[in-house]
Amino acid sequence: MNDGIKKLAALLVALGFVLFLHGAVPFFAMPTLGQAVWTTGFAQSFLNDSLFSIYASNIGAPQPAAISFGLAGAWSTALFMKLGLHPADAYSAMAALWLSVAFVAAYKISRLFQVTSSLAILGSVFWLSMPVTWAHAGYSMLSIGIGLLPFYFLSALNLFLLRIDHGPQRAKSSALYIFTCVLAVFMDGYTFMMFAVGASILAVWAFVVFPDQRRRLALHALPTHVLGFGLAYLLFALFIGKSQFEPSQLNFFRGWGVDLTFLAIPTQGMHWLPDLLGWSVPRSGKDFFGDSSVWTTTFSIPLILAACWACWKVNEARKLAVGFFLILLFGLYMSLGPSLKLESMKPPGEKVGPSMAAEYAIAPTGSALLSSNLPGFKNMRASYRWLALGVFGGWLLLVLVAGQRRTAIPALVIITLVIAFNLPDLTKTWSNDKKHRESFLRIDSDLLESMREVIHKGEKVAFLPYRNDFLVNYLASRLGIVSYNIGGDKNLREAKAHWPETMSHFRMGSIDEGFSDRVILLLARQEADAVVLPYIDMLWAAHRWPAPARFEEALQPVVLKLKESDFVEVDVHKYYAVVKLKPALAQSEQKGDLENRVLKDLCMPPSCLKRKQFSSESFSQVGDVVKGHLVANGRQGFLHFGPYRPMNEGRYQLIVRGTSIRSVTAWVDVVSSKGTVEHARFSVLPSRNQGPDILVEGFLTLESPVNDLEIRVFVGSQDVIQLEGYELMPWQE
Repeated sequence: MNDGIKKLAALLVALGFVLFLHGAVPFFAMPTLGQAVWTTGFAQSFLNDSLFSIYASNIGAPQPAAISFGLAGAWSTALFMKLGLHPADAYSAMAALWLSVAFVAAYKISRLFQVTSSLAILGSVFWLSMPVTWAHAGYSMLSIGIGLLPFYFLSALNLFLLRIDHGPQRAKSSALYIFTCVLAVFMDGYTFMMFAVGASILAVWAFVVFPDQRRRLALHALPTHVLGFGLAYLLFALFIGKSQFEPSQLNFFRGWGVDLTFLAIPTQGMHWLPDLLGWSVPRSGKDFFGDSSVWTTTFSIPLILAACWACWKVNEARKLAVGFFLILLFGLYMSLGPSLKLESMKPPGEKVGPSMAAEYAIAPTGSALLSSNLPGFKNMRASYRWLALGVFGGWLLLVLVAGQRRTAIPALVIITLVIAFNLPDLTKTWSNDKKHRESFLRIDSDLLESMREVIHKGEKVAFLPYRNDFLVNYLASRLGIVSYNIGGDKNLREAKAHWPETMSHFRMGSIDEGFSDRVILLLARQEADAVVLPYIDMLWAAHRWPAPARFEEALQPVVLKLKESDFVEVDVHKYYAVVKLKPALAQSEQKGDLENRVLKDLCMPPSCLKRKQFSSESFSQVGDVVKGHLVANGRQGFLHFGPYRPMNEGRYQLIVRGTSIRSVTAWVDVVSSKGTVEHARFSVLPSRNQGPDILVEGFLTLESPVNDLEIRVFVGSQDVIQLEGYELMPWQE
């Protein structure tokens, strides 16, 4: 066997190990479940239109949805699905494809620095064994993007450091760089920013320390750099329809900043060797700010120490090494977030969320200036992820020193040791990755096939109450239906801005008093052909299947009420119930006629308004909710205001129900235009003067339609009143 075949065999074995480590093995395992379900939903929706489609028309209706991140990964997943792979295997094939690109790019960088072939292969394994790559598998394209940093920076090294004098070669390096910028922005926003910042550091450093290259850098490399990132940003902004996503508060940056102890002490259950040595410690969200990704992906002290050794030992390319060290320092600095944390924990006994106030940290780091003001930096809200850039800078240093003859052997030993500390329990991770695929296939058999029998291709469907519905991405696209729901907080926010009025009146994750009536109205207005009431959490069910029917009990009153309705029929299944118009109504009545019947029979705006009970979400200044009633708490103010509903013009009867033990100054009025237009006012008398449960009964006329009708109940400090509900009904003499 000649040397070339041996090297290829070694490379393939090493790559196979990396794919095994990441769970990217089609037909056997998957790197993750939840994000795979989310991504393949977009991929399937692309295919439902065309292989060349880049918008999802099955989810986030009525507007086609632009995937908030990871278009490159979703589209390549669609390509594998087009070739006949099941979505689960297509996702694994996508991950394997891009990890292979990352592996080869890491190998090429090593060879660029004169590293031997065998050590370069080990260097590729070294990079893709870093926990900041494989432990982010649950975040899909973030993991892929971090893995691809060698590919991104290979183009930057070619552009800024290779002394290319020939025009065709310069054009080739420019084209590769621009393509890489565009790929990076459509793979993952976090790593796009890391690439932009890291490449800028390289460019400026090269300009400073290589005076003989300044002309080439100024006339060729730097314009290409600006053009590449400018074009990438422009294309992404055009794709999502806005210049950027909304930035988060600094407390979020602070909560997701890395604690120094996370760098030095691994989290228990993440790395086999530290666990074996008793080095790791347990951590949870009960004690620490942020989420688990902040402390499970950031163990990196072996690499940081090794990088410091490399920076000390390098001598043949010291100028270059300093540039890499600057990248390491900047990434590490930004990963801390706006505040320095050292074993910074939530205060015991207090209910504190994952975001972190400045008072719980040791001191400010100064990075808040960047995170608050600079474009791009403002959207890097999970600050700890900057560590990937720092870790990559450290990897570059070790690769650089491995190319020196006198330090190659020590570098080999150090790299091997760091890999050993990086690795998880491979038996455990492989078992979990196999379960991901098995669970994905069970979603098909347990849920998808059941839904095919009751929801038909082309139907418009609402899953209610809506949440961050990851699983709907997959179900809707595979069923070929059109759903208002969509997974992903950014995508959901965009979809809600275009929802029809009836759909927009539902509240996220909430089953309120008018929920059942609005379900019927949504169907009567033909804004949906079917409504699905999921008994499962459509976010977490995508991450772990089978899922418990945790909402079944809460939805039972809704199901029972809808079963009693004259307008709809309900089909109940194990994991959900489906509500549709009764066939006779759907076929025999015009849209307007059926809508008016529903509005009248159910007493719904804009022709009727009623409230039978109140909750903690009800509008009140001086009321306490007790068993569905609003009880005046002895202060002066509005016991009730709102609900800001549109109403038609006409003559109405108002009935306000409740009890009034003592009424001194209480009154009820009906207003609109933010309270500036009063349509009627009534005094509240003791209950015995009108009836056992009627506080006010009277008539009023709306001379023209209004958009924000309010029924306000005002009480004084001496009034003892309990509000039970109200009705505003059309009056026919």
